[in-house]
Amino acid sequence: MTNAAGCVPPPSKVCASRRPNPRGPLPCIARHFLRFSLIISTIPLASFGQTLTEPAVRVVRFRVNYPDAELENVRKLPNWNGIMRKSVLASLRFVNKHWLICGEVREAVGDKGNSGADCGKLQVTGEELGERSFRINATFIANRDPVRNAKVDANSSVLSVLQIGLKGGIFQYTNAMKVLGKPGPEMVFEEAFFCYPGQKLQEPDQCRPNEEKISAGKARQKRAEGVNWKEEETNIFGR
Repeated sequence: MTNAAGCVPPPSKVCASRRPNPRGPLPCIARHFLRFSLIISTIPLASFGQTLTEPAVRVVRFRVNYPDAELENVRKLPNWNGIMRKSVLASLRFVNKHWLICGEVREAVGDKGNSGADCGKLQVTGEELGERSFRINATFIANRDPVRNAKVDANSSVLSVLQIGLKGGIFQYTNAMKVLGKPGPEMVFEEAFFCYPGQKLQEPDQCRPNEEKISAGKARQKRAEGVNWKEEETNIFGR
């Protein structure tokens, strides 16, 4: 007799069959392996291609206007660009302690950068718009919405968190920013998606390996076989 799995109990451990096997009874492990092989063979090949995709890098930019900036004093400050970036970075790091907005950065294959230290490779620029108007432009790699609260079970969006911070004075977080005065109530917010070198963007926000990466893999294989191939370098975001 066979058990529920169609197998004869020990010590023989053979599988039941309606027709006798001329080579003897089929071991249970062989029967289960054949079942697994049949299941795998029915999976469409396209499903394996889909596993090659990964989420694209989300880059956000926000702009904050200061309509009553003391531009004369701003121009007198040495290394104002550095001061401005450190101030905005301090603000975003404070926000990131409560809401995880800063995205992780791939430093090398299998490694991730310290997203909290520089808040997704933050870049900050400033521009004078008039006699007393100044605007800050900040760009950084951000986590995708919804972003999680670091302390409680709650979700929000990067835009909502930054807007709340703006109203709460987060962009006057350091004394250096006080020279710009009180920021305006409105924030301009934009986002875009990018891929790392060796990938191409697949709409709307996924990355797939491009032909150059596939060719590079072939080149490495050829070099291992003693044939020299040439590889070309790409920029950080492939653009």
